[in-house]
Amino acid sequence: MIRPMGVQRTAWHEGDHVRDLAAEFAGWRIGRGGSGHWWAVRGNQLVRTLNVDELRIRLKELDGLRAVRPHG
Repeated sequence: MIRPMGVQRTAWHEGDHVRDLAAEFAGWRIGRGGSGHWWAVRGNQLVRTLNVDELRIRLKELDGLRAVRPHG
C-alpha cells in the first residue's frame, strides 16, 4: 500500500477544514495563506488567525452579531 507523503496529507486535511468551514459559514470566502494564517472574508470583513479553531469561534461571533443587527 502506498501512503501519502506528509505534505499531501496536510493539504488534504486543510482542504477538509476549508470545506467544513465553507459549509458552516455561508457567504464567507475561506482559505489558508502561505504564511500559515487562516482567513475568511465577507464583504469588507476580514478575519485572520493562525488557528483554525479560533477562526471558527470568531466567525460564529460575527454571525451572531449579524443576527442581532441585520443589515437592511
